[in-house]
Amino acid sequence: MKKDLITINIDVGGTFTDGFFVWGDKLFSAKVPTTGHDLTVGFMECIERGAEKMGTDLSEFLAKASMVRFSTTMGTNAIIEKKGMQIGLLVTSGQEEKLYSVEGEFKVNDYFVKPNLIEGIEEEIDIEGKLIRGPKEDQTLKAVKRLQESGARMIVISLENSYWNNSNEREVKRLIQEEYPRHYLGSVPTLTSFEVSSRPDDYRRLNTAVGNAYIHRPMKVSLYRAEDKIRSHSYNRPLFIGHSSGGVAAVAKTRAIDTLNSGPVAGVFGVKALSEEYQTDIIGADMGGTSLDLSIVKNGELPFELSHEIEGLPTHIPAIAVQTIGAGGGSIVKIEQGKIQIGPESVGGNPGPACFGKGGKMATVTDADVVLGRINSEFFLGGRLELSVDKARKAIEEHVAVGKKNTAEEAAEKVIIKVEQKIKNAIAGMDSKGIDTIVAYGGAGPMHMTGLVKEKEIKRMIVTPHSAIFSAFGESMMGILHTYTRPLWEKSNVETLIGQMKMDAEKDMRSEGFSLEEIKFDIDAISYDPDGRMDEFVSVDEKRKKNELATLRLHARGEAPISVFTEGKCGGEDPSSARIGEREVIWGGEKIITPIFIFEKLQRGAIVNGPAIIESMDTTIPVVEGTLLRVDALGNGIIGSKKSDISK
Repeated sequence: MKKDLITINIDVGGTFTDGFFVWGDKLFSAKVPTTGHDLTVGFMECIERGAEKMGTDLSEFLAKASMVRFSTTMGTNAIIEKKGMQIGLLVTSGQEEKLYSVEGEFKVNDYFVKPNLIEGIEEEIDIEGKLIRGPKEDQTLKAVKRLQESGARMIVISLENSYWNNSNEREVKRLIQEEYPRHYLGSVPTLTSFEVSSRPDDYRRLNTAVGNAYIHRPMKVSLYRAEDKIRSHSYNRPLFIGHSSGGVAAVAKTRAIDTLNSGPVAGVFGVKALSEEYQTDIIGADMGGTSLDLSIVKNGELPFELSHEIEGLPTHIPAIAVQTIGAGGGSIVKIEQGKIQIGPESVGGNPGPACFGKGGKMATVTDADVVLGRINSEFFLGGRLELSVDKARKAIEEHVAVGKKNTAEEAAEKVIIKVEQKIKNAIAGMDSKGIDTIVAYGGAGPMHMTGLVKEKEIKRMIVTPHSAIFSAFGESMMGILHTYTRPLWEKSNVETLIGQMKMDAEKDMRSEGFSLEEIKFDIDAISYDPDGRMDEFVSVDEKRKKNELATLRLHARGEAPISVFTEGKCGGEDPSSARIGEREVIWGGEKIITPIFIFEKLQRGAIVNGPAIIESMDTTIPVVEGTLLRVDALGNGIIGSKKSDISK
């Protein structure tokens, strides 16, 4: 790794904003509360914290930075909270209610578009791409006027068979822009389906276009604001945004929908690095303040899906596969029909759990941890935030220990049991047979998963020094990635199509600082079965019949310098030099005086027997009774129930 190389990697989560910073062979991390009112405030605070740790000021740090990567939950949050754009939708006449779906399929007007903001226009392109009828100017503009008067702030045009021929979509967009030019206050942002997808299936192409339009404005405003802020501090390169497909790209070359789930996807790159290092398949379990994100890396390969779903709607957006459930440290705990309910709602970073003392009154998983003594109220975030045990106890008593049937401690332990069961059920529902290693990360991951090694299937758990900021750490391994597509038919000249896409790629990559020699190209194709609506990869050389649609894809990659694990020499097994004291912790209903260790002080080779608590700057690792943790030669904590299971 170059000594003068500086990379800044920021992951904005629902509760905390994490940073991982590389300066040559020096690695630093930072964690600050996410600022929900303006995520770029926390973004800059995190970078400033990194500059402080590296002994420099913000402007000097950014001026020297080779790359700033940014993954964010902005788009995901806008969808979950239904705070996206008010969309007006133009479809082929007769599809106003069906929206190209088949019976039983979920439709965008159940979530993203109000039924009164959908208009049909008369036009027709046949299945062979022949123009049968073009859109009428008068009818089209009247439909747009009705959408505007009903509150539409962006128009999406998604017409039937535009995969074969997009001339009618182009014409409708031209008519709108001619009637409402950009220099007028009444100008209408307009998006066509062919601009976001060149794959067949009108239904999924419409979903993709609407999903992109829905989050376009909040993403555009926030991302350019973030870029403007770092540029004001002497950074003179593009701001690179994480994509769900597994790479990063400049803001100017990013579609809003590409960024969905980019934080959890970044974490999977860290899981892949561990999989390669330990030469084993691994389950990745990321538990932060809001959710639990699960992934599987098999044979060193990232899990990939061709059609990522957004709130149940299948799209044409390829993505690294991550399964998400509502279970995090900030998940709200309540009693419903006499049973404990965990999430999916979360208190976020502000006001946060009741124990934060910022005005939060609801009980959360973190409050339960504090009541049980598993989290040190005086050492949370390395002592940067003092927690209130009394407020945590009060929240648990009022919202969980209902009717005084349980003490606060008994109710809190039931919460933790419920959370752990929810995690077990989620993992059991994955294709994880035969995988016996799990990496727990996120601020709450190590806190609630170490007990899994007592289960039959899991032999060992890995906790790294970067666990609490693991998605930012994984982001440091994400290179530049641009994907280009063209419809592929029987009579297509494949070489011509590839040449066109390479020209586009070279132009984009040059603008991001890569020479032609530094670009790596991968080419594949996606076939489409119109009956089963199933996509799959196919050989580019495979001959396609006219009714077997396919899409040619070219991936242009610019490899970015990555962070690696460094191996050191292991010493003795005695962990006593890292022990800082003891405290009363509740385990299995019993109050037990438990030894406390500092993770950063544990030498390589040291072994800690449970029950014990290992505290780190940004997370806590409970070592339950019957298990033990060993720090291996890479500095990672390996947890298992047998000594033989925790040796590399």
